[in-house]
Amino acid sequence: MMQPTVLSMEIKTAHENQLFDGQNFHVFIYNKTESISGLHEHDYYEFTVLLTGRYYQEINGKRVLLERGDFVFIPLGSNHQSFYEFGAARILNVGISKAFFDQHYLRLLPPHFVASQVYQIKSEFLNYIETMVSSLNFRNGEFNEFLEMVTFYIVNRLRHHRETEVITHIPLWLEVTVEKMHDKSWFGDNALANMVALSGKSQEYLTRATQRYYGKTPMQIINDIRIDFAKKQLEITNYSVTDIAFESGYSSPSLFIKNFKRLTSFTPKHYRKQLCHMS
Repeated sequence: MMQPTVLSMEIKTAHENQLFDGQNFHVFIYNKTESISGLHEHDYYEFTVLLTGRYYQEINGKRVLLERGDFVFIPLGSNHQSFYEFGAARILNVGISKAFFDQHYLRLLPPHFVASQVYQIKSEFLNYIETMVSSLNFRNGEFNEFLEMVTFYIVNRLRHHRETEVITHIPLWLEVTVEKMHDKSWFGDNALANMVALSGKSQEYLTRATQRYYGKTPMQIINDIRIDFAKKQLEITNYSVTDIAFESGYSSPSLFIKNFKRLTSFTPKHYRKQLCHMS
């Protein structure tokens, strides 16, 4: 009997000794629109935190969607690649050397976890990360202290994750509604009414569903989508804050600035100014 031919996809390996230059951490902060590395694995630990936008990670054959504040932790030997089907995504990517991780963090890892699990950073800590990343006023050793703190937080989120925290499968109607709300024609004028109409449910029913499955009201989801859109505009265009406010669906620049600062801890001008310093 003929044996079936097994087609194997080549998986590249990224090596710590080629990237880290003897340091404990290897860090990228970037806006990405396409994957350069393709399918790969590495001999060090890595986590990626999504700061702006949305993108897919495929980890050990499972594709998962990451949105603002989500992260994945990728241990040694897990193959993965990224897909940017929603435009630019701004990512904090941190590699940790095996020796340093094993010494300081390995004992904190849970005995079993799934590399393709998406975890969420709490909003207060996400604001801290963005503030630190955008300021970049790090003195000697300060940046490593920041990375050690973030890594400790990430590992603790893995350690204290419970299966009960995994959200029950989101109903298709709700998933489709939220997905469509990322289109500017829906999150602009009359966004809440648009979301209710898209859902085909009453506003009360929609609110109960979003609070159950997302932990947010429909308006909070709309604000998240609007601010994420605005951040992209501040990053990749030179449009004025006023123009971006109206483009993002806000009725006034002052309301936009208030919401932007509440969700990011920056004013739009400060956010753009810090990004200019980084480029």
